[in-house]
Amino acid sequence: MAIESSMEPADNRLPAFWESLTDDDVSLLKERNKNRRFDLSIVYAVAARCSFGFPQVLVCRPHRRKGSPFPTLFWLTCPFLDRKCGELESLQKISELEEVFKSKKTEVALWHERYIFLRKSISLKDIDISTGVGGINWHDVPYAVKCLHLQTATWLGLRYHPALDWLKEQLEVTECDCGTCRKTKVNQ
Repeated sequence: MAIESSMEPADNRLPAFWESLTDDDVSLLKERNKNRRFDLSIVYAVAARCSFGFPQVLVCRPHRRKGSPFPTLFWLTCPFLDRKCGELESLQKISELEEVFKSKKTEVALWHERYIFLRKSISLKDIDISTGVGGINWHDVPYAVKCLHLQTATWLGLRYHPALDWLKEQLEVTECDCGTCRKTKVNQ
């Protein structure tokens, strides 16, 4: 049975490519996140899937069930991309991306504003959301990069990123070639 929200989105102009979770998605996500503290009740939609049909990026509400904030609109859930982003971070690529951001001031500002708008649009509460991508206070530190997982998830979730060319060059591919996710207990 699919997890369905009993609340309608606050704004009907949300991206049309976002999809509802399916029963298979829920089973797969439970298996993928069994060793993490991840609350599936905050998941609003699937923002991106790989060509094998598995969720790569989830859309998350800005607050948990009990009201505590959740800073990330997009959550990278693809094991292949998770591993790839970790490898790039170990090569100190975050500082490179921050330099790219410094050369794209206007694009980065608009990107943060669009992100804030979308977070507010799916909120079930009337809360002030002023932080940008991943909870970054972009007014004080406009070029800060929290992690490459977040950058990749946001790119795939929005279908836009101010450093798109840089991300494509670094990642090279955005999915595995063998359907790694099929190898979980859920899909055997």
